[in-house]
Amino acid sequence: MKINIITTILSTMLLLATSCSESLDDINISPNTLPDTEVDIKFVLTGVLSESAKITTAMSYEWGELSAATQYLQRDFTSYEENNYQWGAKDFSNYYQPLKDSQYIYKRAETEKTDEVKNYYQAVTLIIKSYHFGFMTSAFGDVPYNKALQAENGGDEFFKPAYDSQKDVFIGILNDLKEANTLLTNVDVCTEAIDSDVLYSGDGQKWRKLANSLRLRFYMRLSEKSDSDINVSSEIAAIVNNASEFPILENNDDNAVVSFIGTDSDNSWSGGALNYSNRSEFYRRKPSATIVNDLIALNDPRLTKWVKPVDIQLEQGTTNQVVLENNKVKRYTDIDINAINSDDDLENDINTSLFVGLPVALSAPNDFNLGAATISEFQNDIVTLDENIYLNAAANPHASYLTDMYSENSHELVKSILMTASEVKFLLAEASSRGYISGDAYTYYKQGIELSFDQYQITDGDTEAVYDEANNNLIAFNQAEYIANAKQIYDAARDKLAPIIHQKWIALWLTNESWFDFRRTGYPDLNSNIISGTKGQQTPVRFLYTDPYNETNMLEAIQNLSPTTNDQWSKMWLLQ
Repeated sequence: MKINIITTILSTMLLLATSCSESLDDINISPNTLPDTEVDIKFVLTGVLSESAKITTAMSYEWGELSAATQYLQRDFTSYEENNYQWGAKDFSNYYQPLKDSQYIYKRAETEKTDEVKNYYQAVTLIIKSYHFGFMTSAFGDVPYNKALQAENGGDEFFKPAYDSQKDVFIGILNDLKEANTLLTNVDVCTEAIDSDVLYSGDGQKWRKLANSLRLRFYMRLSEKSDSDINVSSEIAAIVNNASEFPILENNDDNAVVSFIGTDSDNSWSGGALNYSNRSEFYRRKPSATIVNDLIALNDPRLTKWVKPVDIQLEQGTTNQVVLENNKVKRYTDIDINAINSDDDLENDINTSLFVGLPVALSAPNDFNLGAATISEFQNDIVTLDENIYLNAAANPHASYLTDMYSENSHELVKSILMTASEVKFLLAEASSRGYISGDAYTYYKQGIELSFDQYQITDGDTEAVYDEANNNLIAFNQAEYIANAKQIYDAARDKLAPIIHQKWIALWLTNESWFDFRRTGYPDLNSNIISGTKGQQTPVRFLYTDPYNETNMLEAIQNLSPTTNDQWSKMWLLQ
């Protein structure tokens, strides 16, 4: 693959080069002939991290597969087949640019940098490669690994690399992460990378924490496959029991997140106007009923942080009309709501809550909750009562949308999330519950919840932060009551993994990790929410291969699936 360097980064490099030139001859060198070795690798690093952030966000928000599999979002209006798990193939090229560029940085650092600066660049690129390869093998199964990223060597061995077994890929990335930890032992801050490292501003110790936290993530993913080559329990214990040698993410300042600048489409959040000039793209991505109902039941303040109340609440009436009550538009319907919600047809249920998520895998999500066709007859009346209610394409005023921060090009709480301290606390809670470590599982569980609140700037006593469904109003957040309820749920659980993974699923909102947790633990019970799925109440367990230029090796990899079929239901080694 060709090395791709973001145009703006290269332009900045050229500007710096000309401004620092000492002769007119240097200035007059054509930039078209500038060799890549004259571009400092710190600028390539910015591209690697920026591209990694964009890929991560695209998978969790922009594309539909994983937001449907985790049941954070559902789509309506158009192209909502992904909700029903009619998944198409995914190309490896979606993921390989930061991988190839990381390898390029690693090689150049070997000869161009020295001492701790070299260690910093090589460790960071090992971590980024492990992050992406860890996702890829977990999503697809066997993937090209040992002979990948080396097409410059020529020949079919590298043009058409063999697919390595999933087990070998995991062993490789875990070894790389351990090496990265060692390389960063004495690295404080790499001053030359402060501005180019958009993740940690050159802070080697924070990168070191990420390396070991990713090891925890991947070892836990392998928890059902432990053998003589991968001793999950002992490796996790070795990390946790030696914090000085293996530091991990501890608080939200350690979070591996990339902020969006919001000045052009390339550096903006996907849902902002610079990417979605047609606002229907924002409105068609609606929070799912699974997450909304769950947060309502828990009196969880993250509901109001992430999800908006419906524009028009439904209510049982004797006539069909829209009215203005307490400065809010409300719609009354003469349909017998109790009767229609009691029949066997889950597609036509009516939800009268103030917060309404889109049910999972509806066959006709446009029509949900008296939306689409039925709303048109009231459109003029609605506009007269409140002209600010969105009624264009993808509108359903009886369903909740994401809060306004998700429609902005940049917001302090909307970031590309690679890994958080909250996730690490839940990993430790699970490790304790499984007997791998001696720390108290409940304490880690509680810390994970509290870190999630802090991540989204939720504090005790926040007014109108919690939806009281019984009284249909918003009330203040009482954190002590929430934690007490969470403890009661934890104490009552026969399998402590159930509440741990449940709260982890909430905390990992709009990320990809929950799909992998659900596949290995069955928690939370996402399958039970599926209404009209392609394969009944089953969530897909993998991405489909497409590799037309390396088909022979791809077909061999398919033989390692069970059954040996390249679809979203076949189990890879990790799940067999």
